[in-house]
Amino acid sequence: MFKNLLFFIGLTFSVACSGCKKDAEVKDSETAEASPITWSECSYDIGDHPCDFTLPDQNATGWNLYENYGSIIVLDFSTVWCYYCQVAATDAQVLQDAYLDDDIIYVTILIDDVYGQPPSHEVVEEWANTFGITAPVLGGSRDMLKSDEADGWLVSGWPTFYFIDREMRLKDSIKGYSDAAMISMLDSMLVEDTQ
Repeated sequence: MFKNLLFFIGLTFSVACSGCKKDAEVKDSETAEASPITWSECSYDIGDHPCDFTLPDQNATGWNLYENYGSIIVLDFSTVWCYYCQVAATDAQVLQDAYLDDDIIYVTILIDDVYGQPPSHEVVEEWANTFGITAPVLGGSRDMLKSDEADGWLVSGWPTFYFIDREMRLKDSIKGYSDAAMISMLDSMLVEDTQ
């Protein structure tokens, strides 16, 4: 338990937006082939590649955005104290399960605990257990968000959702929760896949 807590704390302090990988390579034990992630710039604007990050999940394992290239990714920026974030959390696993065969990953990023502080591993784990979420639930912080001093994810209401396509481009965002809006967005992204 103590070892997991130390890992979680270490990741929390070292992982805000870590910038973009430049000409990264995927290493296999026998061969090395070029990674599909070859861009050198990133931003948080719709249409651009988002900046990479690694954050600890509910299992105290680091979850990396760019390692999920090729999947459609939903990033749910939530807080523990937000009522509508809790409503979204009740549907998080339902959405994950409904789109599992389509290789869609629903990722919750908790920004604040009930005191407005970055959530501890125990808080992240409790959130996942309370809402029955086996999809990634990550412990983040306000360091990830856009502020006057720094670039970051623009979150002007809780929850805020970002949708990332299979080419790791920011497709769209939604402020506030509506299950119909989520389904509509995901279905439209899947239709674009087939065109």
